[in-house]
Amino acid sequence: MDEQNERRDLYEEFESEVVKRGNTEAFFDENDLIDIFDYASDYDNYVVKMEVLLYGAAHYPKSEALATRRAWLYYSFGDVETTAELNRRVNTGSVLNRLLELRARNSDLSMQKSEITASLEEILSVTDDFEDEGIIQFTDYAIEMGLDSWLMNNKERIQEKCSYPQTFLYEFADRTEENEDLSTAAILFEELTMLEPFNLDFWLRLATVQINSDAYESALSSAEYALAIDPDSIMGLRIKGAALYRLERGAEAVAEIYSRVVESQEVEETDISTFAAALMETGRQTQAAEMLCKYLNEHLNSRLAVDVLLVLDKEKAYPFVRSIINSGYVGEKDAVEWARNHVAHGQFSSAALICLTYDEIKGFENELPFVMEICYFGLQFDKIISLYRTKQEKLQWPYLPAVTFPYIMSLVRTGHRETALDEASQIYSSIKNYRKAHSNSELSHLFKLTPASTGAMVTGYVENLKNIIRALKAENEIPADEFDPML
Repeated sequence: MDEQNERRDLYEEFESEVVKRGNTEAFFDENDLIDIFDYASDYDNYVVKMEVLLYGAAHYPKSEALATRRAWLYYSFGDVETTAELNRRVNTGSVLNRLLELRARNSDLSMQKSEITASLEEILSVTDDFEDEGIIQFTDYAIEMGLDSWLMNNKERIQEKCSYPQTFLYEFADRTEENEDLSTAAILFEELTMLEPFNLDFWLRLATVQINSDAYESALSSAEYALAIDPDSIMGLRIKGAALYRLERGAEAVAEIYSRVVESQEVEETDISTFAAALMETGRQTQAAEMLCKYLNEHLNSRLAVDVLLVLDKEKAYPFVRSIINSGYVGEKDAVEWARNHVAHGQFSSAALICLTYDEIKGFENELPFVMEICYFGLQFDKIISLYRTKQEKLQWPYLPAVTFPYIMSLVRTGHRETALDEASQIYSSIKNYRKAHSNSELSHLFKLTPASTGAMVTGYVENLKNIIRALKAENEIPADEFDPML
């Protein structure tokens, strides 16, 4: 909107001249200052708001509008007494003054909803024309107090008292979207598109709400309207591509759209992953991997892009996994959670690579059982054998099933059956001796289970070990799958 652009230009000029250069002689009239203050409020820029008030005090000391905004600033700092005092001094009876009085009166949230509603009703009834800042604050407070339904029920009445009702609808829609009431937000944004059918932002906001509501057909339609207004809108292209992808309307079309998105300055991580997925569906895995590597060379810590590359080409992903772990922001729990995200999609080899890389660089201290199991399902049998022999002495109790079963079965699967039998027999003997010397209650803290559950688990553990030993002693070689307790 032109008016919004003018406010932004004023804001930037004031910030440049007064805030940064200290040029207090630069000319801004009273209305300019009000617009700048309100624009700065949208972005919580307290420095600019304070400088506006200082400038205003020097050049327009009798301005009631600026005095009101000064009271609002004190309220934002939590100084209710000063807020109330300053507000009484101004006492213009404007919407902002009335709202500020209501906020100060209800600062301890002691008022009933019926009392707040009555106060808002009074403000609505005595107001002939809401100014933009007044209707924004009116709407925000009603939503803060949980009166969304009251706003919706009185929507037409409120709009009639707005010379530009789009401000009210936009603020209402924006706040309901923020509160994840997407169905209401969609209704409001759709009404905005009917009021201004050539407003690009309204169509994009509607499309965003629709796609986040899984209303892909509607999102596609809204994105098409947006692109009719601006064919180069990256947000419009992004939503159209995402909707087509969800609707399975052709990976080629999605790839074509996202090829434009990823070349723009507005590219996001999700664009890269969606583009890669579309390329993979069209059989262009090499191109997808190359694109991801190119992106990652410029965005080394993009976890999402690395995750997609891990599925495509683990060898190419490996240096980027190392880079993320080396960054210092990934601890042991973070690495486990990262690996779990891959396990949730059945990507055990990717999870294993993450775990093994972390262990190589930093070393696991507490999560070895998880690592051993993941590496087993990721078919990293040699790595498991090495991990066990390197780290078993660090374990609080070295005979956890999640550690010993992957180790013994890795020996079996790498052709070391005799060694597997020796190790299983030794572990079995040790557990029997250890079991005799400790009660279920003493063992329960090791497993973080109740004593009864601990007893049941240890019994099952011993039986599985006995089964492995019997299988390895059999005259005819039994396939590993038939006695593998991990399967």
